[in-house]
Amino acid sequence: MFYPLKFDHKYIEKIWGGRKLENYREELPQGKIGESWDISAQDSEMSIAVNGKLAGKSLKELTEMYPQQILGKAIEAEEFPLLLKIIDARSQLSIQVHPDDEYAKKYPGESGKTEAWYVIDADADSYLIIGTEDCTESEFKKAVQNDQINQYVHKVKVKKGDIFFIKAGLLHAIGAGIMLAEVQQSSDTTYRVYDYGRDRELHLSKALDVIDFQLQSDKRKGLQVCGEDYDYSYYCLNDKFAVDIIKIKNKFEAEGEEDRFYILTAVAGQGKISWDSEELELKETESVLIPAYCESFKIEGDLKLMKSYVPNLEKIRKDILAVVE
Repeated sequence: MFYPLKFDHKYIEKIWGGRKLENYREELPQGKIGESWDISAQDSEMSIAVNGKLAGKSLKELTEMYPQQILGKAIEAEEFPLLLKIIDARSQLSIQVHPDDEYAKKYPGESGKTEAWYVIDADADSYLIIGTEDCTESEFKKAVQNDQINQYVHKVKVKKGDIFFIKAGLLHAIGAGIMLAEVQQSSDTTYRVYDYGRDRELHLSKALDVIDFQLQSDKRKGLQVCGEDYDYSYYCLNDKFAVDIIKIKNKFEAEGEEDRFYILTAVAGQGKISWDSEELELKETESVLIPAYCESFKIEGDLKLMKSYVPNLEKIRKDILAVVE
C-alpha cells in the first residue's frame, strides 16, 4: 500500500524573495516567492499528498493514521520531525540564529532548529554568512546597534553544489542570488539579529542568549563511496537528521527501510521514479517522501539526489568506518 509520496508545494512570499523557481516549476504564483515548503507537517503550511491512493491526505493525517508505516519503527516522534524547503533569495535574508531544543522550551510555541543547506544555484560572488569573527558578546551587540555588524560576521563564497551544516546557535544568513534546498527540524522559530533596515521585528535579546560565538562551519567535504549504478556520499550526521548525496549514473533501486522514512530531493538534473505499474517525474528541486514501509522502487535519469533522514547514529558511524578502514 505504501509507495513514494509526492506533496503539493506551499509557496510563501518574502520581502527578500525572487523568481528563480520559474526556471524549475510551471505553477509558480505571482510575487516575490522566497520559500516553497515541499514536505511540511507545520500547521501553517501543511503538505497534502498529490499522488496515488493517499492523495488528498495531509502529512499530519498520514502520520496519525499510519505512524509506524510512514515514520518507521525506530522513530519516536508524535509529529513528522523534518521540514524540507526550497529557498530563493533575490536579496539577502536577515542575519539570524535559531535556538536549540532546550532553550526553545522556555517559550510556548517555539522549538529548536538545526538545519542543512544544499546550494542549487548561486550568482557570481554570492556568499553566505556563517558564524562570527573575533568578537565578544558585548562588542557584537554594540556593533548591531550601531549598524556595524559586517565587521564581525564570517562570509563564505558559495557555488552550486556546496553543502553546509547550520547547527542551532550558529549565526547565519543566506546572501543575495542564492537558491538552496534546506532540510531542518520541523520548526519555524527564528531570532532576527539584523535586518538591513527593513523595519521587521528583531529578537536581539533572545539571539544573544543562544549565539555561540565560538561556533563555526564551512563547506562540507563529504565521504564518497563509488558504485556501478550510483555514487553515495555522506555529508551531515547529527542526532536531528543526516544528509547524504546520491549521484545516479545508471539507476538507483531501493525500498523502505522499515526503521525510518527518508526524503529524496532532486538537487541537480531530473529523472523518473517508478514502482509497481506507477511512474512519476522527478524534476530538479522536487522531493518525494519514502515511507518506512515503502515498496521497492527505481529511480533513473541524470540527477543528483539529497537524502534526508533521522539516522541511527551508531549504524551510520559503523557504515562510514567500514568504508575508510
